[in-house]
Amino acid sequence: MGSEISRCVEDMTGGLELDICEQANKDEGEVAAGFLYQRPSRSKLATMKSTATGSNSRMKRSWYVLRGWPDCTLTTYKDRFSPAPNGVIHLLKCDVKAKPAEDDKFHFQVHHSSHGSRHLFAESNSEMNRWIAEIMNVIEEASAMGGMEGNLKKRGGIRLHTWQSRWFMLMGTELAWYEKPTDSFPRGHIVLGPQVTAAACDKSIGGEKCVFEIIDAARHDSKRRREFACETTLDRKYWVEAITKSIKSQQRLNRERTLSSQLSRAASMREEGEGEGGENGEEDEAGFSVSNFLKNAFGGNEDMDDGIHFPDAKEGPMQKHSSYLVWQTKYFQCVDGELRYWKSQASKEKGNKESAKIYLGEIQQGSPSINPIDHTGIYIATDTKIYSLRCESEQEAKEWLDNIAEW
Repeated sequence: MGSEISRCVEDMTGGLELDICEQANKDEGEVAAGFLYQRPSRSKLATMKSTATGSNSRMKRSWYVLRGWPDCTLTTYKDRFSPAPNGVIHLLKCDVKAKPAEDDKFHFQVHHSSHGSRHLFAESNSEMNRWIAEIMNVIEEASAMGGMEGNLKKRGGIRLHTWQSRWFMLMGTELAWYEKPTDSFPRGHIVLGPQVTAAACDKSIGGEKCVFEIIDAARHDSKRRREFACETTLDRKYWVEAITKSIKSQQRLNRERTLSSQLSRAASMREEGEGEGGENGEEDEAGFSVSNFLKNAFGGNEDMDDGIHFPDAKEGPMQKHSSYLVWQTKYFQCVDGELRYWKSQASKEKGNKESAKIYLGEIQQGSPSINPIDHTGIYIATDTKIYSLRCESEQEAKEWLDNIAEW
């Protein structure tokens, strides 16, 4: 069946080789995309029952997507339209090089000292060289942007006061940890938002001397403060500095985006005939000036220097799909980086504690999203649960989606 589909694609394209960069979805942060072949591991080869004589039958053809910063990953999918990935290759500190061709396929290797090697095969020499060039660019970008990885000990888990050894990776504003370096998907992660701080601990904790802590002021639960242990004080210094740099870089980026948005809005208002004054702080007849507009938009120079901006709180009723497979109306509030809900609005106004809350810093990539069938529905996926919500209209669902995404 797969070979028939491939022949159909070749017939439609006239046998032309598709450029891997043109197939990438740039809006999703993709750098390159296309089909590659992967050779199974030796253990799998030993157990495979091949029905064909050629060794090509043992190669698995999959759809690969290369993503740039801050992901810096090469992700594999069963086919081009599969929603969930089969595996992820993290490219930080990797190298890639061409290898001798095998079975009419052009061979290249992605190697990491801790992750091992992945052997991939392209249909042509030009396609292989293009993949190597694009992967090398992403690897260099990951190093230049301050990506960091290594073994740390994390305090917590089922037994809250025990230390667990994990493989950590810092990319952009996300600190993720894996059970071992070869894992594709993390066991957990922390989003390094504007209210997060990292600092070294002055005393030993739980028998570990080189400890640092990450505090998220937006949280009000047991995960507000987390502790991590390094092998040496020098390692601890590097990790704290790298995490702090990531937080400040994101704050600076948010400030630049906000400033650009406000300047565009000010220019748009002037073009619409709000007045010809406003330059150098002079107001027009409508009382508009760019300096006053930006001052009001940022809340003064102090907020502009800080660069921290928090979205407006939003609240209202939505329906939630319960574990009893029925829709129940709850009263929701999105504030302080959390989506909280109560049994009713009256319950909230009485000052009762919320029924539950979703910490928005832990939602998975691609979430929240609109239900593709019912556009009034919203999906929110965390590491442990998927929430299905429903609004009264598509416009209301979009407003909730935009507000949640801002956090």
